[in-house]
Amino acid sequence: MPSLAARIEPDNTVAAADPEFPGLSFAYRFRDGLAEPLTAQDIPGALAEPGGGWIWIHLSLTDSFARDWIAQTAPLPDRARQILLSDDDHQLLEPIEGGVAGVFADLLREFAGESRELGRLHFALTDTLVVSGRRAALGAIQRTLDALGKGKKLPDAITLLEEIVSHFADAVALVAQELSDTLDAIEESLIDEVSGDERRRLGPARRTAVRMHRQLSTLRLLFRRWSTPDEGTSPTRIGLTSGRLAQRLDGLDHEIVAIQERARLLQDEIAAKLAAETNRHLFVLTVLTAFLLPPTLISGIFGMNVSDLPFTKEGGGFFWAMGLLVFSILAVYAVMRLLRITR
Repeated sequence: MPSLAARIEPDNTVAAADPEFPGLSFAYRFRDGLAEPLTAQDIPGALAEPGGGWIWIHLSLTDSFARDWIAQTAPLPDRARQILLSDDDHQLLEPIEGGVAGVFADLLREFAGESRELGRLHFALTDTLVVSGRRAALGAIQRTLDALGKGKKLPDAITLLEEIVSHFADAVALVAQELSDTLDAIEESLIDEVSGDERRRLGPARRTAVRMHRQLSTLRLLFRRWSTPDEGTSPTRIGLTSGRLAQRLDGLDHEIVAIQERARLLQDEIAAKLAAETNRHLFVLTVLTAFLLPPTLISGIFGMNVSDLPFTKEGGGFFWAMGLLVFSILAVYAVMRLLRITR
């Protein structure tokens, strides 16, 4: 029998492999924490089997068959169905009968790895069943599949939720490191006064940091609420998990906020540098204008078509006129030097 790692395929290719359940990306049954792949034919029997472990079914929410299965067949409370099928992308985490349901942010997955664009994972979780769905391939889901392929054990459904969110945090941490490296390079260019594309590189970095901060701040607040038990009650399993995840996301969000603030300061420094460069250009233009104004005035006078202009009847008038032009420039230069304008 081939190993589990050999049978796990990427999230965005499995859906086309099972014509009996269009929209099914993958399904697993977990016994003693170990994942057993399920086919479309296995799912009904696994759901009906008492004490058969817990099941994870992952679907493509762009497929009408998968959406119909959620709406009509999935053994979930009505509120869980609504969250799974909702087009609202606001992050949330709500209690349902026997578990929780919600919408989490995740980085989209491309063939080269996670991108910096964000998608949404919709899920409903009970003690015996997890149904999740997405509209595009997600990085955290693929990382979780990779971990299962390497023998990762998930003893219960809450552990799966923690695994997915942890992989999302790991991906954001990598993005944060890339952003920090980008800001380091921009800062070095500013210090060395090397003219480059600082503004072009800083814009996308700052935009990414802003987007990550919005998602992280919302997600950590959701977990923070669940990690604080009501007065007189003991922390629940999901409450303890939420506390760990909230603490992890807190540190990550603080790092993103620091990158955001650093990017803002660099943008101010770049703006100041551009303003100083513009002022230098205006100064040079002003000095050149001051140098050329007297010669322009003199040449304009000699170009007047009136009588009694000097040097019109004597020889060498052209050279006298050119001498006056040069003299006017030198006179202006001497005055500007005296006033310390050209220093």
